[in-house]
Amino acid sequence: MAKPVSEENETLSARGLLIRDAAEQLFFQHGFDETSLEMIINETGGSRRSIYNEFGNKQGLLLAVVNRQVYKQAHTLSDIHRELSAKAALNDVCFRFAQGMLSPTMMSLFRLVVQQVVKFPELGEVINQRGRITGILPLADYLYWLTEQQVLTIEDCHFSAQMLIEMTKGPLHTQALLLPNTVITDDEIRQQVHSAVDIFFKAHKI
Repeated sequence: MAKPVSEENETLSARGLLIRDAAEQLFFQHGFDETSLEMIINETGGSRRSIYNEFGNKQGLLLAVVNRQVYKQAHTLSDIHRELSAKAALNDVCFRFAQGMLSPTMMSLFRLVVQQVVKFPELGEVINQRGRITGILPLADYLYWLTEQQVLTIEDCHFSAQMLIEMTKGPLHTQALLLPNTVITDDEIRQQVHSAVDIFFKAHKI
């Protein structure tokens, strides 16, 4: 049985971290089904018992890999520079978020999850809860603060934060998923984010 997810690194030993990191690379390289516990043990040493004690089973190990990356990506939204102008702050945080979403690591994670989510629905629950719902809270809080400061007028800050993030990912995210050999540049990301933030401001201007 897979063990419940926790905050990154909260309950893992040093060996557990080593196992998770090695498994992540092997999952991304070979896929979940093609990666055996023996392959992971060959990379990290130890035994099956080490994996079972830390993660419950192979699915628990995959869950730990997904949880780690979702936690890291969602955390980018918690660092919003309120000393900047509203538009500059949103451009900054949305750029960092989009840059992370379009990174090779996150692209590999999405492809891995798409392959496994039907057989392992808990993966989708982790991404939905920790990323889309909980991870968005700092951005929603910032939008609420902008509304209080009468910079923007927003009725539903949580929903608007989700829409801004979807616009931030934009067509580049789909392009990166479907065309894995395509290189997305920072300039392309910055241009897409700039357009998304401009549209957002026009929709919520006082």
